[in-house]
Order: sequence, then structure tokens, then C-alpha cells
Amino acid sequence: MTRIPAHRGSIYDAKGRLLAYDSLLYEAWLDLDFVRRNASEDELGLLLKNINYYFEIPKEEVLSKLTSNSYFMLLGKSENLDEMLRKITPAIRKYISIELNTERLSLKEYGLDKIVGSLDASGKPLSGIEKIYDNVLHGKKDGFVRKTLSGTLKTKPENGNDVYLSINLDLQKMVYEILEKGVKKNKADGGIAVLMESKTGKILAYANTYDWDVGLMGIFEPGSTIKPIIYGIALETLSITEDSTFLCKGIIQPVKGLDIYIRDTEGEKHGIETFRDAIRNSCNVATTQVASAVLSNIGKSEFYEKLIEAGFGRKTGVDLYGEINGLFQKPSDWSLISPFQFAIGQGIGVTAFQLLRALNTYAADGNLLVPSFVKATADATRVIEVPPKIESRLFSKKLVETMIPVLESVVASGTGTRAQVKGIRIGGKTGTAQKAGESGYSHSDYYSLFWGFFPVESPQYSLLIMIDNPRAGEFYGGTVAGPIFAEIVKNLYGIEAEPSEFKREIYDWKTPDLMGYTLHDVYEIKKLLGIERVVIHGTGRVVKQQPEAGTPLEEEMEVWLSTEEEK
Repeated sequence: MTRIPAHRGSIYDAKGRLLAYDSLLYEAWLDLDFVRRNASEDELGLLLKNINYYFEIPKEEVLSKLTSNSYFMLLGKSENLDEMLRKITPAIRKYISIELNTERLSLKEYGLDKIVGSLDASGKPLSGIEKIYDNVLHGKKDGFVRKTLSGTLKTKPENGNDVYLSINLDLQKMVYEILEKGVKKNKADGGIAVLMESKTGKILAYANTYDWDVGLMGIFEPGSTIKPIIYGIALETLSITEDSTFLCKGIIQPVKGLDIYIRDTEGEKHGIETFRDAIRNSCNVATTQVASAVLSNIGKSEFYEKLIEAGFGRKTGVDLYGEINGLFQKPSDWSLISPFQFAIGQGIGVTAFQLLRALNTYAADGNLLVPSFVKATADATRVIEVPPKIESRLFSKKLVETMIPVLESVVASGTGTRAQVKGIRIGGKTGTAQKAGESGYSHSDYYSLFWGFFPVESPQYSLLIMIDNPRAGEFYGGTVAGPIFAEIVKNLYGIEAEPSEFKREIYDWKTPDLMGYTLHDVYEIKKLLGIERVVIHGTGRVVKQQPEAGTPLEEEMEVWLSTEEEK
């Protein structure tokens, strides 16, 4: 009887292109026990010579197997039966059998290996779609060919079913290559990019430059990217209103009597801010006041539950094997400062999928979606769609309508201007998270993040970029992750890259021209030139400066900023 192995189902991309499939193989097996019992010395010598010549296996290796407890030895595999038969000469044919088997072939480039997954030598799934959809993909029942007195009886195998991913191979390649280029340009340790359909949660591309699946099994602190969720909770629980204002003096003591302070980036003093200003400026001081208002209104247990509802500290349900819960302590383990740290994205460990789906609620009409890589499964007769899944409603439509213009302003005139793409309205949020170590937060190691959705008027896509520890000079989320986001958007829409902007030369002996620069740019130049003090008026981009550009460099500068966009 000859076994006909059942094939494992194939995995396809969104356009029906093969990503993984079973290939039929013919395997030549040496019957070691039969050789031991029947081969003469001359036959053994001829057998060893033939195996060495046709299968390139040393004589010593075969002899070693013959003196072991093994019963069979694999000599070789081939997709072509005739090719295999030519290697088995009449003199050795009685000692060798040919068996049918399958070999799993899959596309591993562009980070697809972490999505598709792999099998071990025995065909057991280890990771990815192969593992999580094994009950769909695995072969159901082997077939066979058996000779009887009346003829040949053949039973067809029952093959596994196929899986169709939402991943688009073209987009996957594009996103991976741009991310990889961005990681190299910024001399970073690695990076993650996840492109998702904002209304369905279907993943279109997932790039990860690490050796292991950091996006699914690793955590990082979200930094300021968590702030839209904090403000959403504050507004939804009426802890603040659209008319609330906050005073930013650049530093705040969240808990009176506790010698711990929260500061804004580079000591920025934003003055009086609305919640819209605070999000656009990514103001830590205002966000700390918002967290205080939430705690006073609903208490820390309810605050914890609201963040749990947003998906932090628990699995998203994404259909890849190995997802972790992230890191989010229960209120009983919080310190006095913990809730204020959470509000600015510290002390909480998130996965890329947790952060993306929480933020995507603003592009999904307030719905918290379950991310998914699979759009359909198929057997021999039908295709079964895997519908989008809404886990819950996180925010009301009214709140979403309030927040979307605010998130658009982040890109239009706030910390996310480097994520702009001409002709595409984009909303989003930047994040720069200091890495935590045994002795506290590092002042040299960061996660640089940007999340955005587009087009704002009718959201179709949601995209998260995380760059791990950039060392090329810049480290802010807006200046590191923002341009990578913009390049992906341009390629997605087929927009040709615009000519590089004219770069102004900066000299250490004269005052630079700061007109049009953001506040982050100003502070980068301050550090570069060793200017001791910069006096800031307003927010947005520089519209006036003192001393004037070109005059001898002084130790102090004064700049005026405006959020008004050019007409």
C-alpha cells in the first residue's frame, strides 16, 4: 500500500498570491534492518558506493547508521519521481523504498515569516498563522493506493482548507523596505510598522525588523501617544469639558509633599491652554492636571477600568500566535505617582497592536476593534468570510467628532508636522518615550513613535510607527517616526516624493534663521549651538526671533511662535 499524504491548506495574500503551500516530495529511504539481514559483503560495498555517488552521503555515515538501533535512513528527496528513480540502480533497488511526503514552502521575505509562521521537521506548526489556524490548514486524512486481486484501489486524501490573509504583498514589501531604511538612517536598534484598515481592523501590512516578533510579544512604553486616550476618558467621564483650560509653567508637582516632578520637553512653558492646545503641544503639565481631574472625579479603580476597557494590560485577540498581555499593574500595586505617570505614557508596557487599536477608535467611530490578519478561509466548495469584529464602543460619536479636529491639528501645526503629506488630511499623535532602566529613566535611550489615520474626512487607514533607540541625532517621535509615516503614506497613494527641502546651514558663530521652525526644532538648535536660554512666546511655528538671523551668536534668544496656518 502506498500512502498519499494529505496536503496542508495553502495561505494566500489579499490578492490571491501564494504565501505558503505544500509541495509533493518523493523520499528515498534505506531499509537498514533489511540490509543487515540480507546484504553480502560484496553487495554492501556496492550499496555504499552507489549511495555515496548518487546521494553524496559518505560511506562512514551509512555504516554508522547500520551499527545503530535505527531501522531506516533518509537518503534524499526530490520533486521529480524520474530523477529519484535514476539514482536507484537495480543493484540496490531491493534495499530502498520510495515514499510520498510533503514539504512546506513559504515566502519569508519582508517580515512575512513572522506573519505566516513556520512548521518543525515533523510538520507541527510553531508560530504565526500556521499555528493559530492549524485546525483549518492541517490535512484531514491521508489517501492511499492499494493493489488487490481485482485491481488497484485508490482513495483520495482529504486536504486541509486554505486561508486568505488581509495582508497585501505589495504593501507589505513597501512598508517593510521603508521601515528598514528608516531604522538604518536613524541608527536604531529596530522598528515596527503596522498598517490597518481603520473601519475593519484588518491588517494590511505588518513590518518588524527584529529577529523575533517584538510587535506581538514585546512591550514598550507609549509615551505621549497615550494622551488621546487619557483626554478621551477625561471628556467622556465629564472630568473635564471642552471649555476646560490648564496652566503650563513647564513643571508640575502631581502629589503635594512628594518630591517628584513632571516636566515638559526641554522645559517648555505653554502658558494657558485648552485641552486642544494641550494635545497639539503634547503638554505633560496639562495632561498631569487632566489625570488629577479624572482621579478626583472617578477614582483610581474606575480610571484603571477605563484603561483596561481601552485594551491595555490584556490581549487584543489578534489572530497571530503568541500575543502577550502587556504590562499594567492593578490599582493595589500603584504608587502615589503611578496614575500621573500612566497619563504621560510611563510605567505602562504596551504591545504595538494594543496601542494601535486603542488609538484607532478615533478613526473607527469610537469602536474598539479586534485586529485580524485573516479575511477568509476556503474549502473545496466555498469561501467563508471572516467578518470584522467590534469588541465594544469605547467613545461616543460626539466625543470622536470633538477629538478628530484636535488630532488633525497635531499634524497641521503641532508636534507632528513632519508626518504631513501634501493633499492628504492626516490626524495623529507623536510620542517620545524614555527607556526605563534599573536606575530610572534614561536620558539617551528612547522609543520614537507616531500614530496617524487618514484621510481625516473619511478614515480608511491607521498606521503606527515605532523606532527603537534612534542614535543618529534626532529622537523625538515627530522628527524620527513622523517622516517614516509620511513616506509610507506617499507610497500608498502613489505620490512622488517631493524634492528635498532646502536645508539652512547652521554656523556656531552667528544667529541661525529659525523662521518656520517648530519648538522642538528650536530646542534641538539650542543644544547644538550651546545657547544657554531661549525665551518662548506662544506655540506652533516661529514667526519672529530676536536676535535677528545672521547677527553674532549670543547666549540668549527670544522667539515668538504662532499656530496660524499659512493662507
